[in-house]
Amino acid sequence: MKLSFVIVTRNVNKYIGSCLESVFGALADVSTLGAEAEIFVVDNASADGTARSARNAGSAVTVIENTTDTGFAAAANKALRQATGDLVFFLDPRTEVLPGSLRRMLDHMETHTDCAIAGGKVVDKKELTVRGARRLPGFLTKFTEAFGLAAMAPATCLNHAAYGGRRMKQPAEVQSVPFSFACVRMEAFRCLGPLDERFFGGFADTDFCRRVHKALNPARKTAYVPQARVRLLDGFAMKQEVHDFDLYGTEVVRHRVRSEMMYVWKNYCILTSAANTLLDLAAHSLRFCVNILPVVGDCTKSRHNAVVIKETALAMIDTQLGTQYPATPWE
Repeated sequence: MKLSFVIVTRNVNKYIGSCLESVFGALADVSTLGAEAEIFVVDNASADGTARSARNAGSAVTVIENTTDTGFAAAANKALRQATGDLVFFLDPRTEVLPGSLRRMLDHMETHTDCAIAGGKVVDKKELTVRGARRLPGFLTKFTEAFGLAAMAPATCLNHAAYGGRRMKQPAEVQSVPFSFACVRMEAFRCLGPLDERFFGGFADTDFCRRVHKALNPARKTAYVPQARVRLLDGFAMKQEVHDFDLYGTEVVRHRVRSEMMYVWKNYCILTSAANTLLDLAAHSLRFCVNILPVVGDCTKSRHNAVVIKETALAMIDTQLGTQYPATPWE
């Protein structure tokens, strides 16, 4: 069995060394299984020396440098075209693989031959779950998240997207897992095609999980393996969008809005796409009105709401009210 690791980077020089070191340690842990491995780091025009640090990590690492930021999907596909492994592992460069996690993932893929994708758990330094299994986006998940219901009651059915906050302690079949730490059979890419490069700022992993979920011949499964864990090294990463917006500005919102609109437009009818967009506008308009109120309001959240409304409106204009979408990465 051969393993291919794909790590897409941009300005993560502070973390890439620890990430790669954890991969080397994980591979040493499974050396008795006789697995070969190749590691690809695709750098999206970092300005902080990330590519140089990855190259200095050792000859086992193949570094592919992009002259511009092409987004996650396009960068990952560059590595996939060179990869020769039977299993492809996607890993966020701001994480480190915890001991035993790679073996857990390999055991699951070996014993469940109908599993095309297996995703692990992302935890923070306090061992709290940051990312895990999710349902595929739909009207109910959009409604509960847009109006803040999921955040207010994360351990109830209102948090529909995250399976009601259910604590999964054993591997389970799910609809979607993030590619922060995920294993995909190369055969799935051969049958279903590569990641959709039109997704620039997210949703490429969700879109591929949906393609696997809908595949009929043969039927494939997506699994969540909570015992396979990676630890988040960057305490500011993978927060709610409003916190990322406060740190990084409008670009965070623009990428999410456009990727989500692309996902809904691609996988549903134009009426559903329009309804999803209007729901976003309505929810953030209402939340903006609440957040500008004295005493109960929140200045940061009101600015975030305003930017979501603006970027959603601009995206609707760019796509002629959601009827035409670009064929290249939509930044």
